[in-house]
Amino acid sequence: MRLLSQVFAWAVTIVVIRVLSPADYGLLAMATVFIEFLAMIAEFGIGTALIQASEIDDSKLRKMFGFVITVNVTLFVVMWSSAPICAEFFREPRVTAIVRVLSVQYVLMSFSVIPQAQLSRRLDYKGPSLIELSAAMTASATTLVLALLGAGVWALVWGSMAAALCRTVGFNLLSPFVKWPVFAFGGTRELLVFGGNVTATRIMWFFYSQADIIVGGRLLGNDLLGLYSVAADLASIPARKTSAIINQVSFPAFARIQQDRPRYAASVLLAVRSLSFILFPVLWGMSSVAPEAIPVLLGEKWLSATVAFQLLALIMPIRMMASFMNTAAQGIGRADIAAKQVFIASVVMTAALIVGGHWGVIGLAMAWLMGFPFVFIAAMRLFRPVIGLRVRDLLAAMGRPALAGAGMAVGVTLLRIPLEPGSSASVRLALLTVAGIVAYATLTWLINKRGYREIVGMVKG
Repeated sequence: MRLLSQVFAWAVTIVVIRVLSPADYGLLAMATVFIEFLAMIAEFGIGTALIQASEIDDSKLRKMFGFVITVNVTLFVVMWSSAPICAEFFREPRVTAIVRVLSVQYVLMSFSVIPQAQLSRRLDYKGPSLIELSAAMTASATTLVLALLGAGVWALVWGSMAAALCRTVGFNLLSPFVKWPVFAFGGTRELLVFGGNVTATRIMWFFYSQADIIVGGRLLGNDLLGLYSVAADLASIPARKTSAIINQVSFPAFARIQQDRPRYAASVLLAVRSLSFILFPVLWGMSSVAPEAIPVLLGEKWLSATVAFQLLALIMPIRMMASFMNTAAQGIGRADIAAKQVFIASVVMTAALIVGGHWGVIGLAMAWLMGFPFVFIAAMRLFRPVIGLRVRDLLAAMGRPALAGAGMAVGVTLLRIPLEPGSSASVRLALLTVAGIVAYATLTWLINKRGYREIVGMVKG
């Protein structure tokens, strides 16, 4: 379901990017910094706490429903009222209206938390996958139509709103929770404490993951921020979607086997190998063909985003692996480990981005490439004692897919040299893509047969 939705969404995204301008994406990036920040608080980790809890009764569900409604309505009012302040921060008055419209998502979100958590506790993924497919197609179709009609940045805004509405309706149809909320929260301390730790982790994660947009918004302006924002989004889409599937499945699964540590450790390594098998070739392959892919797919006006995209795609597999470690730690109730890791990332990456921001779009991308490896090493050292694995065990699980991906990227780069520079970029892109696929398949067969068999087994199973 995710594959179908992403094929459709990617096709539409490419068309929309060609229609809209970098300034449109820059405006949306400015507005969503504040919207997504408060979204970290909106759920307050309640959905995660409900999934991780060994037992949950109807009374606690109603109390958590009331708590989520209270938080989300409060955030809606705060965001609506403070929208002019957000616009003043970026010195862009158009941000006010965009922030106010997007803030309605908080109200919608409050009605989907409990139904979604109930489905995850049952390990029911078919229904939610259908909902995500519907939401992705609804958002893409809405954005495309409005973009072609000349709506500019509002095509992106209303596309996002359409997706939020579709998810809320879908989850309530699939797993309705038709009971009145209770606004007295006694007896829920354990859930709220766990949810608070998850929320603190998310806030810190958001702070460092969006620090590039905040720094870029202040230093670069609409157009350059739009270039960087599109480069970052394109580099992260495959990683986000792939890791989202594994995180969605692995978190409740880890919660169910948290007492069986040997099984838990083996499952972590399997997930790391599976993520690595997909992320390294896809992202490093995208980086290697970017000089041809960006002008062919997005148009000449986005050429300036090429180098930033290449740098961001190189580091993205490591960023997604660190995110998975957070999920694995939270699955066994160790939200504190995830919080420590994200705190380190916040300090290191904020400093790196502030320095890199003075060198423009490429400087921001280079900050991720140079700074995040230190964050990842710290994450592994924090996570290792929890599962009883050594750092070299985790690195070994990533090593063979990474080596095959690196060999593929080098091969594509070397193949570009003899190709005629004046030849069609579309032809070069096709040749290099096919060569990359063949190279990765060959190297995988030579050095990573175990990974290949595991992936085939998952697909067949």
